[in-house]
Amino acid sequence: MTSAFSTIPRADLQAGSGSAPHQVRNAVAQASRATGVDFAYLMEKASLESGFRTDAKAGTSSATGLFQFVDSTWLDMVKTHGAKHGLGAYAELIERRPDGRAAVKDPMARREILELRNDPRLSALLAGELAQDNRRHLEGELGQPVGRTEMYLAHFLGAAGATKFLKAMEDNPAQPADRLLPEAARANRGVFYDKGRPVTLSQIYDRFAAKFGEDTGTPAVGRFGSVVAGAGDDNDVWSSGRSASSGREPLSTFTVMLLNQLAPPGDPDGQEDQTGGKGQNEKLTPNLLGGLRSA
Repeated sequence: MTSAFSTIPRADLQAGSGSAPHQVRNAVAQASRATGVDFAYLMEKASLESGFRTDAKAGTSSATGLFQFVDSTWLDMVKTHGAKHGLGAYAELIERRPDGRAAVKDPMARREILELRNDPRLSALLAGELAQDNRRHLEGELGQPVGRTEMYLAHFLGAAGATKFLKAMEDNPAQPADRLLPEAARANRGVFYDKGRPVTLSQIYDRFAAKFGEDTGTPAVGRFGSVVAGAGDDNDVWSSGRSASSGREPLSTFTVMLLNQLAPPGDPDGQEDQTGGKGQNEKLTPNLLGGLRSA
């Protein structure tokens, strides 16, 4: 199996993990090897979402832990992928409702399962699995490899929302993003509006790309501006080989997670709540929001 660190320059590795506790670095390294998702990518996500705090808890949503899983997404991921990571007993306690949501009848069992989010090893493992689910969905829909920007869009909008965004951007990058995704725009005004004015799909994409280190003007970019697999090792999110024993998992149900927790104090652009795909109210994380606005 290919090393999880094989394509990461030493300087990038040190920059991405220098402020992280040893426990977090070890947990993410293990998750990278187990799921085949690049170590630097997972570290970048953990930094943005929780500042490497394993006990982080959002004040305006259920998002908890190193990778800030909301309740519904965590239950879904444990049900779908838990057995391969030693959580089979918990996975059996989770049922699928007719609407596709994951649910646990026993309140005590539900609480115990949700508390697992504070375990950095488990949080990192299921963050890797979620990233793989998103990647498979996007690449199947778009017909080409995806890069970090597309993956963060999937994390922000859900895989289906990101697919809709990227296909629409290919057709007309100058169209206002709030018209395409009005619910997401209402919940994330700091991303979809600039001083009250709607921004375009390409403007949002470019802000994400700048935030996460992708140069949309390089010759190696793909159809949607991402660095395609094989174009440059430094940008290959999927650098690690995946164990053949992991098999093929069914696609998860996605929700708007994480980039959606707290708006900067006194900022009217971040005050509205949204009911996401699974009924969670989220708001933007302040460190990402500031980076997107200043990009």
